[in-house]
Amino acid sequence: MEVSAKLFLSVLKWIKPVLVLFIILLACPFIQGCDANPEKGATIPMDTLYIGRFSINVPFGMEQKIRSSKLRYVEFNEVVWPKGQSPEEARIIEWNRFMADTKKLTSPNGTDKVIISTNDFPAVGKWIKGMFFHDKNYGSDEGVWTLLMDAGQIGVWLKGDPTMVEDENVSHKMVRNLENIAKSYQALDLKKLNGQQPDNRFYLQHGIINLPYSAHEESIVRLEGHPHITKLLIEMEMDFNHEIETTSLIKGTKAMLAAALVTPGGSISKVRLGKREVAGMPGEEAVLKIREGNETELVFTWEYNGKDDSGEYPTTRINMESPDGNLDEKLKIWDAVLDSMKPMFERKK
Repeated sequence: MEVSAKLFLSVLKWIKPVLVLFIILLACPFIQGCDANPEKGATIPMDTLYIGRFSINVPFGMEQKIRSSKLRYVEFNEVVWPKGQSPEEARIIEWNRFMADTKKLTSPNGTDKVIISTNDFPAVGKWIKGMFFHDKNYGSDEGVWTLLMDAGQIGVWLKGDPTMVEDENVSHKMVRNLENIAKSYQALDLKKLNGQQPDNRFYLQHGIINLPYSAHEESIVRLEGHPHITKLLIEMEMDFNHEIETTSLIKGTKAMLAAALVTPGGSISKVRLGKREVAGMPGEEAVLKIREGNETELVFTWEYNGKDDSGEYPTTRINMESPDGNLDEKLKIWDAVLDSMKPMFERKK
C-alpha cells in the first residue's frame, strides 16, 4: 500500500505540468491577445487615426509630428488651449499674438496697409474673430482671410486661400465659405465612433467638419516615436483639377531597381512589389531594402492614383521607413496598417 501511494504521487508530479499545458492550449483561442500559433506573432497594439474621410490604424504610441488639413480652399490648425487657462483667456492671448504678428508684416508693393478689415461672426454660434489682410507674398490686389474660433477645449485657426480684394468686397465669397465651415465644425468624440458614420464627415485631429465633398481636400499626417519605425507618412489628396497622376509605382520601382544595378556605392533589393487593394482602392505596393554606404533602410510604400474629382477615391500615398532588421515583424506592422484602412462613409454603388 505504501509503494502504491508513492507511485501515485510520482505520476501526479509528472502529469500535473502536462495537464496545465493542455488546459492553457485548450483555453488559448478564447483568450483575447493569446496566440496559440507562435509563427503568427503577438497581436500588434494599434491606435485608430481619423484622417480626411477615412480611418486607419497606426502602431500604439506614435506621435503626430505633422498634421495638415485642407477643405474647400481653407487650411486648418487646431490649438489645444494651455492647461491652467480658461478658454476665454487663451483665445484672447492667441488672437492678440496673431494681431501683433500681422502688424509686423510688410505690405505688398502698391499699398501702404496690411490689415484690410476685422470681423466678428455672431451667426456661427461660437466665439470667433476674423481678419482680412494683405500678405507681401501676394499682390497688392489680393487678400487673405484668417479666422480664430473657440471650440471649447481647443482653438481652431481657419485660413482661406488668397482672394482678389475687389471681388471679395463685393461677393464675400471666401468669408461666407469660412463662416459655413466654422458652423459645421464639431468636436471629435472618439467614444461615439464605431464604423461608418452618417452625414459627410471630414476628420481633423480634434474635430469633424460635417460637409460633403465639394472641392479640393487634402490631409497629411506624419507620425514618429515607434521603437522599430523611423516614420509613418499618410497623404491623401482629393483631385479637382483633373490632373490625376498616371505614374505607376510598380514601373517606377522596376526602373529604380534596374538603375541600382549599375550605380556604385549602394544597392536596392526587392522584398515585395505588386498590386494591392486598400480600403477599396486598387493601388500598388513596394517594399524595398535600400543600402547607402554603411546604412541599410527598409522602405514600405503603397500608392493609389485616385479618380478625377472624387472624394470617395482620393489620390493616396502611405509610406513607412525603418532601419534594417526584424523584417517579419515590420511586415506584420505594415500589413496591419494597410488592412485596417477604411472609408468612414458608405460608398455609392
